[in-house]
Amino acid sequence: MVARELRESGIDVIFGAGADAIKLMRKEKLPYVEILDFSRETYDKKVKKNNFFVYNRHNFADFVKDELRAYDIIKPDLVVYDTRITAKISASIAGIPTVSITNADATAFYDYEKIEFPVQTTFGRFLPMEVVSLLNREYGQRFLKKISKRAVSAMLIAAMIKVFPALIKLGYKPSKDPFQYFMGDLTLIADISEFRPIRNLPEKVKQIGPIFWDGGNKLPSWSKNIEDKKNLIYVSASGTGDKNTFIKILEFLSTTDYTVAATTGNTLKPSEVILKSATIYKTDFLPGDFIMPRADLIIFPGGNATCYQALTYGVPQICTPFHIDQEDNANQLERLGTGIIVNPYNKFNENKLLNAVERVLADRSFKANSLKMRSILCEFNGKKNAAVHIKNFLNTKI
Repeated sequence: MVARELRESGIDVIFGAGADAIKLMRKEKLPYVEILDFSRETYDKKVKKNNFFVYNRHNFADFVKDELRAYDIIKPDLVVYDTRITAKISASIAGIPTVSITNADATAFYDYEKIEFPVQTTFGRFLPMEVVSLLNREYGQRFLKKISKRAVSAMLIAAMIKVFPALIKLGYKPSKDPFQYFMGDLTLIADISEFRPIRNLPEKVKQIGPIFWDGGNKLPSWSKNIEDKKNLIYVSASGTGDKNTFIKILEFLSTTDYTVAATTGNTLKPSEVILKSATIYKTDFLPGDFIMPRADLIIFPGGNATCYQALTYGVPQICTPFHIDQEDNANQLERLGTGIIVNPYNKFNENKLLNAVERVLADRSFKANSLKMRSILCEFNGKKNAAVHIKNFLNTKI
């Protein structure tokens, strides 16, 4: 989305892309150089166990070297990256300025005092529910909020220790800041403080508002069938969902009179969803500006971009988070009163889901609160803001 804006400003953009990203580059008709990347299976195994660090010192070095090879081909004036931390390392080694686009929770500026700590995905699969309930109470949350920032910092340091030999060998000297790898020479935070609390931003860190992909512009053949449907539920597996849970949700909804539009994203293929239901329509992606204005409710894992997309269109939400980042997002929605969490690990069944659906559709406060957030988000244009900051920064460096 940012690349589109930059290209309209006359700036040449070339992507480094690998694995699933290549399909997206081709779909968007964007130029790219192929670089090493992890398969989706690698991310699934790690992320769903709340282990976001997929590197070891060998593949870390391989990624950095491959990025340096790509820079030799592209000769970039600037490297823009998100959470691909090797891009920060390789650009620093090559002497190329960087812009990081990230979220507040990947920085030292996330205000942990104003959030609920993600207890379910952090402890829910390992501790008895009685203990989890205690941690979710006032005193438990107060304690967890106090230690959150230090705990996250410690986790980042512990994860990076294993690649320190590679960093030293590559010629990169790390600082003491555990968030350094997510911070560019300019850092753009794709959040609003109402959703993700932010504090004390320095000059080189800018808040730009959310950025989410619109899903392209191709509509499936069945799109006209749902244009005027009432009680339309949008179910998205997103890019970081769980295949079995997604299929279960559709099976539960197939017993109802609700009309369901379902997108498989990168989680699975539409052909893997075998359901005989006249009210469930499936595809891989849907344009946001088509499905969101028509949806009365969205059910999804809790990915950051989809949270913001739902709020931008004023659509209430049910989240089924699978890891800490998704639960953190889902907690924000519950705090704002726009949606609820349904734990996919704890007694997840048809009654639990359908009761949640009925509750969100019947209680108009969820819709009202979602519309309040829509009015706030209308003041932001994340992709445009990002492009302006990047262009201005680029002009100071050339």
